[in-house]
Amino acid sequence: MKQFIYLSAICIISLSACTGTFKKSDNGLEYKIISSGSGKTIGYGNFMQIHIKQVYGGTKDSILMNTHDGMPRIQILDSVSTPIAYFKILIQMKKGDSLVLRLLSDSAFKNSPSEMPPFMQKGKYLYTHVSLLNIFETKEQADSANAAEIIIAKPKMYKKQMVEIEKMLLSKKDQLVMDKKIINDYLLKNNIKATPNKWGTYVAINAAGTGEKINNNSIVVVNYTGKTLDSSRVFDSNIDPKFNHVQPYSVNMMEIGSVILGWTDALMQLQKGTKATIYIPSVLAYGASGNGSEIKPNENLIFDIEVIDVTTEEAYAAKQKAMQEEMMDKMKQGQNLDSTQKKAEK
Repeated sequence: MKQFIYLSAICIISLSACTGTFKKSDNGLEYKIISSGSGKTIGYGNFMQIHIKQVYGGTKDSILMNTHDGMPRIQILDSVSTPIAYFKILIQMKKGDSLVLRLLSDSAFKNSPSEMPPFMQKGKYLYTHVSLLNIFETKEQADSANAAEIIIAKPKMYKKQMVEIEKMLLSKKDQLVMDKKIINDYLLKNNIKATPNKWGTYVAINAAGTGEKINNNSIVVVNYTGKTLDSSRVFDSNIDPKFNHVQPYSVNMMEIGSVILGWTDALMQLQKGTKATIYIPSVLAYGASGNGSEIKPNENLIFDIEVIDVTTEEAYAAKQKAMQEEMMDKMKQGQNLDSTQKKAEK
């Protein structure tokens, strides 16, 4: 099982590259390096930037993972963090080389046969295609390259997540219709004017903000109080001391799933300084599972939200770094003061 996990973890070439002669390595692993004939050979302790595609070559080939859908992986190559069978192969590669690894499903799940997915069969291969894009000698170089890849990958990943959300909403359209009827009845009964957003969250603006609307590149800092729609019972708040987290809450709009989808849907319509009440269908909240004892399955929610600040990821990171440095300076000053006082006492 560990071999299969590592194939996915470190894990482009077509399947035609899987034909021909494979060399044998340890533990049933076979490999073939397709050399570009140029580039630098990777060294022990270097960081490798790789693209990986893993395929199960069964009756019908199945793609299990593909980093081209997101971004390349960067990880250190050494015999401590890399299983020795893989290390012996990867240490042979040069920048620009491609590698095909294959392992029988029998071998991948030898120690845990019950964990083999139902669609896999004995005697069929798991193929992993690795492209060595770049080699970095220091962690600083690797971190810099990874940061650059994140910037490129984020919009692509965000777009993919949007497609998945639309599919999810379509699959739960019946529940969403029921949720929206309950919310509409509530709004009508309480004479509340609220506007439905794209996915189905209703927003009532209590105080207008200023500036541009929040977008997917924004970092949003908010105060909030959450209540259930049916009973108005408060289940969470970052301004009420009894919930033990009285501090502004930050939301990275690019990180879909870091907050419930109803928040993402609503925040896109707000600005810095906006105070709003949002009414969230259960489908865009905690769904059929609910959330512990606080939120029942298929429960619609209300949030009172105040947008304290809207900034960029870069500006937010710089501000956080400055605050940490200021805190460290104060701690050092306090330690120096304590040391001075102790010396004076002597």
